[in-house]
Amino acid sequence: MSLRNSYKSTNMEINSKEQITQALESKYELLINWFRSHADDKFEIAEAPGKWSAGQHADHLIKSTQPLRKALAMPKFVLKNMFGKNNRDERTYDIVVEKYKKKLAEGGKASGQYIPKKIENTQKEKLLQQLEKELKELIKIINKWEEGKMSIYLLPHPLLGKMTVREMLLFTVYHTEHHYNILRERFD
Repeated sequence: MSLRNSYKSTNMEINSKEQITQALESKYELLINWFRSHADDKFEIAEAPGKWSAGQHADHLIKSTQPLRKALAMPKFVLKNMFGKNNRDERTYDIVVEKYKKKLAEGGKASGQYIPKKIENTQKEKLLQQLEKELKELIKIINKWEEGKMSIYLLPHPLLGKMTVREMLLFTVYHTEHHYNILRERFD
């Protein structure tokens, strides 16, 4: 059994705001603990040409979380005017994960602002502090949202298209786990 398969999340019961925030905190804790236990002098080293280093995975997760955090802090009328309101059945965690895996299998990958820059070993602690800060601020903003509103407002995802706020948060739970599994598989 590969390391990737030893940490599956399918069939998780994640739906409510409280379940989402608990899952995010749990996934980030595992991820940050992994980074902290990973050798400092290997943070900048990719395991193969064209692959990301551990530091680049951290940078990518920061770059992925920042726009979500900023969007969730915007007034809801701005979100409505920019992206509209949901008019379909909301996807479950498992459906969001399945759709993302399908896009990856079709060749989908990070692009534009989400591509990490070159990372140096000396940046490790700063990046981990930033990752922790992003999570803390994201949780704080999520907690300001009313449960029902998370199913109404839409946000754009570069691979998955428009998603409800809840779906985007479910994606973020899985996305964090996805990178944690890659790190464990490639660097442990």
